[in-house]
Amino acid sequence: MNKYDWAKIGAVLVIFGVGIIAGYYMQKPKPRLPIINPSDLNPALVDDSLERTGRNHRIGDFSLLNQDSVLVTQADLRNKVYVADFFFATCQTICIDMAKNMRHLQDVFKDDPEVMFVSHTVYPEKEDVAVMRDYADKQNAIPGKWIFLTGDKEQIYNLARKHYFAVMEPGATFNEHDFIHTDNFILVDSKKRIRGMYVGTDEIEMQKLEKDLRILLNEERLR
Repeated sequence: MNKYDWAKIGAVLVIFGVGIIAGYYMQKPKPRLPIINPSDLNPALVDDSLERTGRNHRIGDFSLLNQDSVLVTQADLRNKVYVADFFFATCQTICIDMAKNMRHLQDVFKDDPEVMFVSHTVYPEKEDVAVMRDYADKQNAIPGKWIFLTGDKEQIYNLARKHYFAVMEPGATFNEHDFIHTDNFILVDSKKRIRGMYVGTDEIEMQKLEKDLRILLNEERLR
């Protein structure tokens, strides 16, 4: 065989190799996030009535006011992927870092209309719409992108405990002394299923959340 024959063989092998690699990546499954149900979580986060629920958990309906005095319901999050958390405006500890990290996420995804951010005050009896408006302005919240919710206290606590699992073992009387909110950020898909939970004060966790948000958006767009 002369050098031209070897060159032809080499070219065929290169094309064959490229085809194998391309086929691998075309067939390779796209990454997907898990669907998180109550039975997957630390029982301390889960209301006793839900601990054995292993499928079909979804964030339920609600009716709360945002920083613009507009009534917000689950319908306003239709077809949205969003990150939820629970905070209070006068918090001088974990909420500062949580707000900073949520601002960063808002900036990263500000041009993506499918992504929203939802923050619930845990002191609605003290933090009304005016307080939410002031806090939203301080956080440079984009209207319609990052919403701050206040309203019926029992409803908010019910959401935190039985829907988002963002509170550790509350007492029974719904007062400010028996509600210990976590620093969790909860990632929710367009079907209102929990797809991830992250420590909202941790830089590594926030990097993971940003990556997972992109994975989830890709998954949603391929449906």
